[in-house]
Amino acid sequence: MDFKSLGENSQIHIIRKKPFQYLTGTLKSKTAKNQNFAPYMMQAQPQTFDLVVNVNGSDEIVSGISDNMEVVEYKNSYYSASTNGILQAASTMVQMAKNGKAEQSYFDDVIAKGEKVIEALNPEYAESKKQARLVKELQDRQNAQDKKLDDIYDLLKKMSPK
Repeated sequence: MDFKSLGENSQIHIIRKKPFQYLTGTLKSKTAKNQNFAPYMMQAQPQTFDLVVNVNGSDEIVSGISDNMEVVEYKNSYYSASTNGILQAASTMVQMAKNGKAEQSYFDDVIAKGEKVIEALNPEYAESKKQARLVKELQDRQNAQDKKLDDIYDLLKKMSPK
């Protein structure tokens, strides 16, 4: 079902991208936008609409929707007048996430190797990374010493007469 077929109180399916969430809303109003036809234009442009969709008690305005579309992407969401349309959008997002997950090891490799390249080419960056590593090593040593001292303190407490 396309947006042209919608009447007031029609159900609208919505998928928010970030964070991912499925919602439904109700079409509150649909306003056709004026079209400017120039005399030299041979082909008619599809009619466009502004939709007002009520979602959980709040009105959302979705602008410039073509009447012949089944799914539209607007800002952080996909909107559809049909279950099949929103299923298509959800399937596309799932596939994109799977593809991204498959590429995760590549991105991790780029980060690790890229850091080394930046360190090799930028002396100031290399120095700051060296200092950060040194501070981390000192903190780790301090934590290990604190644990040993705590263990010694606990041992002395156990050995002392009460």
